[in-house]
Amino acid sequence: APKYTEPECREMDMTFAAPLHIEVALINNQTGEVNKQEVYMGDFPLMTEHGTFVINGAERVVVSQLIRSPGVYFSDDEDRATGRVLCSAKLIPNRGAWLEFETSKRDVISVKVDRKRKIPVTMLLKAIGVGDGTDEGLLNIFAGADNNTEHPYIASTLERESPRLGSIDEALLEFYKKLRPGDPATLENAKNFLTTLLFTQRRYDLGKVGRHKLNRRLNGTDVPADQLPQERIQRADDLVKVVEHLILINNGVAGGDDIDHLGNRRVKTVGELIQNHLRIGLLRLERVVRERMSIRDDT
Repeated sequence: APKYTEPECREMDMTFAAPLHIEVALINNQTGEVNKQEVYMGDFPLMTEHGTFVINGAERVVVSQLIRSPGVYFSDDEDRATGRVLCSAKLIPNRGAWLEFETSKRDVISVKVDRKRKIPVTMLLKAIGVGDGTDEGLLNIFAGADNNTEHPYIASTLERESPRLGSIDEALLEFYKKLRPGDPATLENAKNFLTTLLFTQRRYDLGKVGRHKLNRRLNGTDVPADQLPQERIQRADDLVKVVEHLILINNGVAGGDDIDHLGNRRVKTVGELIQNHLRIGLLRLERVVRERMSIRDDT
């Protein structure tokens, strides 16, 4: 039952909500002992009979937003100084780190990971093991798309690397140093960092829709769906294809996307908002359980 009634909430600037308790059973796998307990998951806002919610004393309604679908979006913007079309791309997951690619007028393709520092895209590609982390390997992989002799994108980007990276391990360390400048860079740390950033389902999730949109944008519509990758994390192959597309658009072979097109947007539903809140509650619960377990083990 709600703590305060609706009129009280309005007067005292409170949220009209009821506490949500869930009965949780913790099963000890070693002894088979079952611990049952009611756990507080958070306050759940209640709807008044007028279909509104009272949040901090103010009446509010849910408005469904049109947000960008997860997936990859290419935009071709004209560079004012040179009149060339330079392509940038955004790889948007359902949750996790955004990857923003852009091309500079000096033919360097850089990537911004999670709105942090810009790094040459070759550093990211080498770190995830594309072309065995060597310059030749990368040049061979992109030879098909990067065939404009006036604007060699991959070669220019490789030159911008400082220091020059010759192996997967070097790239991993440098990637870690750039994005986590304060922390001591060990290979172990760097590997874990990259894996949790893009290749762990808990931290990075394209969602079903995101994976579908990504597959369709990168592989075209004539490939049967069951032959396309299904996993909802990032794949090295996806990043290679994104960079290839970027180069093709830069060379004028392919076109960009229209961000305002409704095919590239979707409605964010109420259920999703609740889902996100419950997710936060469950993560909090997990943390508490872990802490309690460690305390119990210590005693």
